[in-house]
Amino acid sequence: MKIKNLKRWLPLVVITLLMVIAYASGLHEKISLHALQENKGAMLNMVAERPVITALGFIAVYIIFVALSLPAATLLTLMGGFLFGVWLGTLYVVTAATIGATIIFFIAKTSLGATLREKAGGMYKRIEGNMKDNATGYLLFMRLIPIFPFFLVNIVPALFNVKPKIFILTTFFGIIPGSFVYVNLGQQLADIESLNDLVSIQTLLAFSLLGLFALIPTLYKQLKNRKASAVLAMACLLAFPQNSHAGAEYQKFLSLYDGLLSAHVAPVKANGVAYNGVNYDGWASDQRHKQALALLLTENPNAYQGEDAKAFWINAYNFLTIELIVQEKERHSIKNLGSFFTSPWKKHSWALGAHNYTLDHIEHKILRPMNDARIHFAINCASISCPDLRGESYRAENLNAQLNDQVRLTLQNAGKGLRIENNTIYVSKIFKWFATDFKNGNIKGWLTDYQPINQNHDLKFMAYDWSLNKMK
Repeated sequence: MKIKNLKRWLPLVVITLLMVIAYASGLHEKISLHALQENKGAMLNMVAERPVITALGFIAVYIIFVALSLPAATLLTLMGGFLFGVWLGTLYVVTAATIGATIIFFIAKTSLGATLREKAGGMYKRIEGNMKDNATGYLLFMRLIPIFPFFLVNIVPALFNVKPKIFILTTFFGIIPGSFVYVNLGQQLADIESLNDLVSIQTLLAFSLLGLFALIPTLYKQLKNRKASAVLAMACLLAFPQNSHAGAEYQKFLSLYDGLLSAHVAPVKANGVAYNGVNYDGWASDQRHKQALALLLTENPNAYQGEDAKAFWINAYNFLTIELIVQEKERHSIKNLGSFFTSPWKKHSWALGAHNYTLDHIEHKILRPMNDARIHFAINCASISCPDLRGESYRAENLNAQLNDQVRLTLQNAGKGLRIENNTIYVSKIFKWFATDFKNGNIKGWLTDYQPINQNHDLKFMAYDWSLNKMK
């Protein structure tokens, strides 16, 4: 553990030490507008005599200044334009700045970011999920608009686990416009009297409009999913720390969902099978359903990790299944909501966060890859033979106990879970359809973990009743 912590913090310690040395020695003061103008002749002679070495030296110095966050980037960019011209100067500046920024990014990601992720709460997860979904738009926005400090935009993405590829590409292309402007100004180095006079209000406005233009796809995607306010809040949050109550809306959803389950779900028996029936007519007329649906659809699924994610997606699957029945006013079987070519689980979708999800996608692409077979006893397909809809929402803090209880309740239900007759074990067809999820097909072995059975008995599967799990 000590070695791991050393590896994590050593790069940050080294870069911090170098920054202290650089500032203490006045390295950042060695480059000034006056010094550049006084030595412009000598510098031009160096470029003429040793163009390659001078270019490499310039890039190296630029990387060091950026990596150490020394305040001389503007002057170095002017120098690049004066020494190498617009096109080569821009190329050298953009390349060096990207490399220097990437160094800081990786150091922050390894030390600060890793530590923050370990101690992350709901607020962090929500921001991280939003950053992952919209990283390109946000980073281009911050790179193009000059109000965001360059060093801050190097660190923030690292804290929220942005992919290195996205960071590097958005940095490289995002700083090209600004670098080009300053490099071009650098060709008139001798005529520049003050750095404050370099860029006009009109130029800054142009950069701001360009940054907003880069954010348009992200704004559109969020508006499409009714989350425009989240975009604006996110942009402000990245620039200015704020206090927020992460997960508050989701907690409201869970409270409403629990109330609906309590009011409209009760034990019944039909076709010889006991199950938890749903009063779909009552549920449909209950205003809490629309309120809960609106809250669920404004959630960002990527904000949840681990047990939180598992509980979130189980709740989402079950609630959206009920929403499908309510929305389509189906009262016989969920299978009636499909088509000749498409199952009901693939035909209907809902927008959560920045993506559309079908029930099929939630089950097979999100929940099953979590490698917990107990999930099959928690998600409910609105059918009599399906494991019961639980009378409460799933919560991360109680999820393990809830899932074990769901398995126990299902296996105790002889009508659709498990029964033994004449040396034959009859189990739900769920074990047949998803056999690989139960110890890679060792169904009896999996069952033994929950209920003593004779391994020599035959294993057969019960008929599956797709009738709607409604109250009679």
